[in-house]
Amino acid sequence: MRSAAPVWAMAPGLRRLATRPGSAPRLAPTWPCHQLGDTSPAGYAARLVSCACALAGVEEVPAPMNAAGRAFALDDIHAMGQPEAFVFAPVWLIVRSDGSLHLTLRPEWAQKVAAKGWGTVHPFARYMAGAVPPQSLVVYAPRNQSELAVAARIIAAAHCYASGRIGDVALPDSRW
Repeated sequence: MRSAAPVWAMAPGLRRLATRPGSAPRLAPTWPCHQLGDTSPAGYAARLVSCACALAGVEEVPAPMNAAGRAFALDDIHAMGQPEAFVFAPVWLIVRSDGSLHLTLRPEWAQKVAAKGWGTVHPFARYMAGAVPPQSLVVYAPRNQSELAVAARIIAAAHCYASGRIGDVALPDSRW
């Protein structure tokens, strides 16, 4: 008899992640690696911001290191994830004006998001090994309502990673 996987093995919003249709958009080779073409319709970035702001302990802060987007941090009570859970501590999410996202996920979660075509490892994680954690992702801009819903689920997963818990269950190596 197989034992059930621990609750943290996969973030709830990523368990039944469909494959993103179409090819991956190109990313600019220079910081902050904006998405080139195939961006979100007007208003989608604002809706992604609303998704982030609805999560516990989230506050908007100035974007670090010319990240060119709206940055979101967790307050001290909620920022209990591993150091790798943050883009630039305490920032865990950057929503870019084109609708793409810069965030981090647990490595197995990030692998699933990338394998299903929703994003890719941030180019600087490849070019500057060690400076940007390998679970740092660029999630592609949603192009329609269903993709917007998936992007919101990925944001929620990144929030779980940064807060160090899924519901009442603490993630391994979190500070809970």
